[in-house]
Amino acid sequence: MSNSPLIPREKLSAYQRWELHSFDLSDDFTPSARMADAAAEVSAKTESIRRSAYDAGRAEGLREGALKAADDARRLRDLFGAVTQQSRDINQHLADDLLQLSLEVARQMVRRSLTVHPETIIPLLKDALTQLSNATAQLTVTLHPRDAVLVRTHLAESVEARHWQIVEDASVQQGGCLLQTATSHIDATLGTRWQRLATKLGLADTWLD
Repeated sequence: MSNSPLIPREKLSAYQRWELHSFDLSDDFTPSARMADAAAEVSAKTESIRRSAYDAGRAEGLREGALKAADDARRLRDLFGAVTQQSRDINQHLADDLLQLSLEVARQMVRRSLTVHPETIIPLLKDALTQLSNATAQLTVTLHPRDAVLVRTHLAESVEARHWQIVEDASVQQGGCLLQTATSHIDATLGTRWQRLATKLGLADTWLD
């Protein structure tokens, strides 16, 4: 232990008192204050980090949600498009089937009409004659044998006056004819007329006897 005598505080010089006071710890620099400041700083940084993480997570969540919503919308749009296309295909098939059925019904009606009223060849031949470029030219008319009989009977005057040449051909279906002059050729056979009708309806259909 030091033997130096203790000097009362009041006897110390101003310099000595200042120098001693310079080593005094104020209340602002106590260990507890420093710890409190450090804790507050850590807490503030922690809160800042937490807030940044929350904001980043929220933004990422929103981005992923938007991407998922867009993907779901695309899938729904594709599904709706597929359903719409299938509906159109079904409607088109139904329309085609109905048209095909109508064409078949018409075919049967024509066949029945030719059987019950074979004389329909007469107005058909007259209509074909109007399409000739030269009605006075020598004419060759090719007909089914049964139709040839009807033409000779109902149009005898025209046949004799215009010197028509009637050619009987069993390969020409009843209800049709072929007209030939030096400058014109008219195909009014049943198969050709039927195919023209089917083409106008957008179908590929042939007359099968």
